Amino acid sequence: MRVYINDYNATCCAGMNIEEIFDAILKKKSGVSYQDNYIDNLSIPLGKIQDDTDFFELIKQNVAKTIKNLPSFNPKEVTLLVGSSVGGMCFAEDAYFKDHNCENITAERLSIRSIADELIDTFGFASATSFSTACTSSSAAIDLAYDMISNDLVKNVIIVGADELSRSAVNGFHALGIASNAPTKPFDSMRQGINVAEGIAVLALSSNKYKGCVEILGCGTSSDAYNITHPHPEGEGAIAAMREALHNAGLQPSDIDYINAHGTGTVANDETEALAISAIFGNQTPTSSTKAITGHTLGACGALEVAISAMCIKHKIIPPSANIDNKLDSDINLILNPIKSDVRYILSNAFGFGGGNVSIVIGSVDED
Repeated sequence: MRVYINDYNATCCAGMNIEEIFDAILKKKSGVSYQDNYIDNLSIPLGKIQDDTDFFELIKQNVAKTIKNLPSFNPKEVTLLVGSSVGGMCFAEDAYFKDHNCENITAERLSIRSIADELIDTFGFASATSFSTACTSSSAAIDLAYDMISNDLVKNVIIVGADELSRSAVNGFHALGIASNAPTKPFDSMRQGINVAEGIAVLALSSNKYKGCVEILGCGTSSDAYNITHPHPEGEGAIAAMREALHNAGLQPSDIDYINAHGTGTVANDETEALAISAIFGNQTPTSSTKAITGHTLGACGALEVAISAMCIKHKIIPPSANIDNKLDSDINLILNPIKSDVRYILSNAFGFGGGNVSIVIGSVDED
């Protein structure tokens, strides 16, 4: 069975919906701003959604909007797959800092599963599975959905990638020395690290296609397990994931019109990802990272960047990398300004702690 993305939406610091986010990316208008409520005595650039609505309510709004556009999606017949790094961590933090104890923190609200439970209670989905594989969480959910639909195990899947800004995550990345004190600069020679961000992305996947859909053509996964936080220095895991995705899609490297790189802005990721991309694609395929605009939305970034890639196909345009003053010395074809192009095939990367790697190939669908 073929697997189609029939609708999608997102919310992050760059916009309240996917149209606003994509427009901000094309205009290089970052949503990242300095915040001083996350690390004691330090103001740090983070991707905070500029809306006071409860984060879980924003997730539900994104799901409701996506389902509304697909009348044949009966939630009671839909599988829900959720990818998140922090789950209900912010609920636990808020309760602790309010009460200065843990008495009102429950395992159910703290867990990764809390997002899925909230959505099942609201929409009545048939079943749900939650993924927490660091920055590949929602990409891993897409990979499973692709397998389930293509093997005719289910017809319809809703993917939700969601991570809220938590003190624990921000302080953790800061302690690792990879949270930048300045706006992130993916693939710049002077990059300092990531801008931790919050974000939500919802994808509606189905074996049935609707007008305007795009298709998931193949997914590739690998686990190089080189180091708990650093990728393999020669990009072996990234290379394996991208090659598998291309193989499953039945495509050659020359068929790919654009690569949406993981591009976090850390010293290790950008160098090894550039090595991996150049090993397969040389310096021909247009490549960019959108994280200078959206920040790094952790477990949500895979689904968010697949939605961004779908917008590239829809609008026939390749988005730029932003905040580049001095390009990393590499062979990749890094795009610094939007390029109008008949984009048909896109490869989107997501790499995470522990050497987990997921690459996803999506493609345009000819209208009947």
